[in-house]
Amino acid sequence: MSIVLPGTAVGVKTRDGVVLASEKRVSYDGFILSKQARKVHPVTSRNGVAFAGLMGDIGYLTKLLKLESKYYELQFGREMKTRSLAKVLSVILYSYKWFPMFTEVIVGGYDEEGPGLYILDAVGSLIEEKYAAVGSGSQLALGYIEPRYRDDLTIDEAEKIAVETIKTVIERDVLSGDGVDLLIFTKQGYTIKEYVFKTTQT
Repeated sequence: MSIVLPGTAVGVKTRDGVVLASEKRVSYDGFILSKQARKVHPVTSRNGVAFAGLMGDIGYLTKLLKLESKYYELQFGREMKTRSLAKVLSVILYSYKWFPMFTEVIVGGYDEEGPGLYILDAVGSLIEEKYAAVGSGSQLALGYIEPRYRDDLTIDEAEKIAVETIKTVIERDVLSGDGVDLLIFTKQGYTIKEYVFKTTQT
C-alpha cells in the first residue's frame, strides 16, 4: 500500500539553471492547518531542496542538510556540489529506512559542473532527472510538464512552466494550494520568489 504524501513540489532543469517550486498548503485529516508553509529551501548559495510530505520531517531534514553542508565547507574550504548534497541526503534517508521520513525530495542547484536536478524517495533512492515532481499532485504535475519541456528552455520559460504546473495541480488536488514558492538557481546564485493567486478550490 502506497502512502500519499500531502503537497506538491516540482523541479525543472535548463541549460541556464534550475527552478524548484512548491505550493504552500499544510493539511491534516481534511483540515487546512496553514496556508503559508515554505517547502522550498536554499541549503547553500548554489543548491537547495523542495519537499512534499510532513512539515516536521521537512524542517528536520532542512536543518540537518544545512549543518552537513556547513561542516563540509569548513572542512574542505568550498561549498558542497549539488550531486554531493543529494548523495548526503540519500545516506541520511536510508539510515532511517526502518522508520522512514514521510517525505519525497527534489534537490537542485547550479555549481561548477553546471545545473543539476535529483529526486529522492523516502528511503533515499536517488535519480538524476531533467524535470521532476513529488507529492500528492505529482502525476498531474508530470502530465503538465512533460509535453512542454525542451532541452533548450530558458530559465524564464522554466519558471513559467513551474508556476503554471503548481497552479494546475492546485485546481485539482485538495492537498495542495494557496500559492507558489519558487527557488531559482543560476550561475549568479539563487533567487526566491512567491506567487499568490485566486483559485476556484475551497
